[in-house]
Amino acid sequence: MSDLTTSGAAGKRAIELDFVRGLAIIMVMGMHFHTVSEGYPVLAWIEYPLKHFGREGVNLFFTLSGFLVGGLLLRQYAQEGRIDAGRFIVRRIFKIWPAYYVLILFHVIVGRHPTSTFLVQNLTHLQNYYGSSIAQTWSLAVEEHFYLLLPALLLLMARWRAGSRAILWTLGLTSVAVLLARCAAVADGNLEAAAAYTQYRIDSLLIGVMLACVYWMRPQSYRALARQRGVLVALVVGLVVWLGWLQPTLQMEESIGYTVQAIGFGALIVLVLEYSGELRRTVLYRAIAWIGVYSYGIYLWHSVALAPGDLFIRKAMQTGLPVPVVWAPALGVQFAIAIAAGYVTTRAVEFPFLRLREALFPAGARAQPAEALPNERPADHPGELPGERPAERPAA
Repeated sequence: MSDLTTSGAAGKRAIELDFVRGLAIIMVMGMHFHTVSEGYPVLAWIEYPLKHFGREGVNLFFTLSGFLVGGLLLRQYAQEGRIDAGRFIVRRIFKIWPAYYVLILFHVIVGRHPTSTFLVQNLTHLQNYYGSSIAQTWSLAVEEHFYLLLPALLLLMARWRAGSRAILWTLGLTSVAVLLARCAAVADGNLEAAAAYTQYRIDSLLIGVMLACVYWMRPQSYRALARQRGVLVALVVGLVVWLGWLQPTLQMEESIGYTVQAIGFGALIVLVLEYSGELRRTVLYRAIAWIGVYSYGIYLWHSVALAPGDLFIRKAMQTGLPVPVVWAPALGVQFAIAIAAGYVTTRAVEFPFLRLREALFPAGARAQPAEALPNERPADHPGELPGERPAERPAA
């Protein structure tokens, strides 16, 4: 079974999970970045997946976050029979808030938006309900609320000494309730609420937590799931078919679509973890994973690339250059600016605070899945290269 043990901020990372992060942030950037393809169907066809399905990158982030962050709590529960919610929340604060509030301070100082359009909403983490001119931060509010709700739920489960089966049933039924509530909101025409309100979106996170529960508390079941490569591939292919042909309207996406996506993304996470194999050594895989290392910073700051992108497109078109000549450099400029901004801010803000977090609130001893022997590494387990120890990752 792939090893998801934790280390300090400067430690090794699981390249497979960074690869998933990289895919998600590339999807988000591709959706938001401006292009010029008028009159050239081939260019429109090339950018079609990102422009039409890039918003699903947020759902991939949600599912992955549920798997990783929920796994931190479930790992502790599996090993110690308790949940240290306070420590969990403090460590989350060190991870999320410094870079986030630097972004808010930047917008206050620069004055690109009136403070009335974002400040109170973002300071209180209610921007997904009241709106924000820093539009990309709505999903961070959903995750912030989730980071409070999940420990409370698991604290109750720990008090009742609930086993993995009870936890899975609770999370599953809660996900169904969220799906039904979202469908009702869509039926009433509340599409904005269905897309952004926490109570309608956390099923994607909960599905990730369910996968984490299986990973940490039922490792034999996880091994059995991981061996079903054909089923996992079928789920991912089904997701692609759903996005391309069976999800024709926004109403369809925002009702059952988010749940379909989360299930498909859960299968993708297992596939990437267990079957990356030699792909991990390819340049493309490692480049996407490198982007994934800085995905949080890129997500926060990628909107700063939009204005330079527009300027580049306008100036290039004024020179009379044909659209195909402008199209690729325009995207390249925006990707380069966004990745550079994410890299710099991650190095300058996020990583130092993670090191401070590890000094003040260390993650603790390296973990092993429940029921697994300390050195148990099944010889026939899929996705592991002979003699290769899977990479570690810093605490999420």
